[in-house]
Amino acid sequence: MEAQIKKAIKAGNSSAVVLPRSWLNKEVRVELFRKTPEIILSDVINIARKYVDIKEIIGIYLVGSYARGEEDDSSDIDMLVITKNVDKQMINEGIYNLLIVSSMLLKQKLDNDLFPIGQMLKEAKPILNSDYLDSIEVKVTKKNTKWYLETTKDKLKIIKKILDRIKNKKDISDLVAYTLVLRIRTLCIIKKLILNEDYSKREFIKIIKKISEGTNAYEGYLAVKKSQQEKNRITFDETERLYKYLEDQLLEVKKILKNS
Repeated sequence: MEAQIKKAIKAGNSSAVVLPRSWLNKEVRVELFRKTPEIILSDVINIARKYVDIKEIIGIYLVGSYARGEEDDSSDIDMLVITKNVDKQMINEGIYNLLIVSSMLLKQKLDNDLFPIGQMLKEAKPILNSDYLDSIEVKVTKKNTKWYLETTKDKLKIIKKILDRIKNKKDISDLVAYTLVLRIRTLCIIKKLILNEDYSKREFIKIIKKISEGTNAYEGYLAVKKSQQEKNRITFDETERLYKYLEDQLLEVKKILKNS
């Protein structure tokens, strides 16, 4: 029996698998294929070796939705590859997204800029070399969160001006929803890292829906994130509630950092 592994593609409101022409009119069994850690390791090494000598690799780690156990049918597999001396920008190949970073750059990033490396390491699941992962300390500091806190304060000022100007007269752009949700997400992750707690996308979506009392804000955030057509779907009241929550969270994170 001949077997092939194929990725399903979008077909209208459904998905489809493209098969060889020679299989036309034959009975075919389609199974949902689950990648084991061994298969992932093999796949990642085959991709990484195009960009780096395999001897340079220190460790390979599963990150993102698959590491958190929150993947769905549309999720890519995000991987962090730590090397001795090689750095590469994000590599996208098939369903894999590979970030290749040297141990030196990784240390610099953790010292000066918490994202995205800090979050990746917190949720990482080892595929190769768990001991190295255990040796890395992710510490949240005023220094490595400074940019995020300062720019969040700036964004709050801009949104406050928008709210003062329109004064409940009309709905507000998805861009504002995107900014608020993204900044709330950033502060949520910072808090989780400080408290050594796991971040959950599902829990975060529930928080946004609870604060805004609906789905408009998160839908607007996704529309901008996915470069879809933007609308004015978030109401003044929803925006005001999210603004107030973000303002409170910023003060709370600053207080935690001051006392830590």
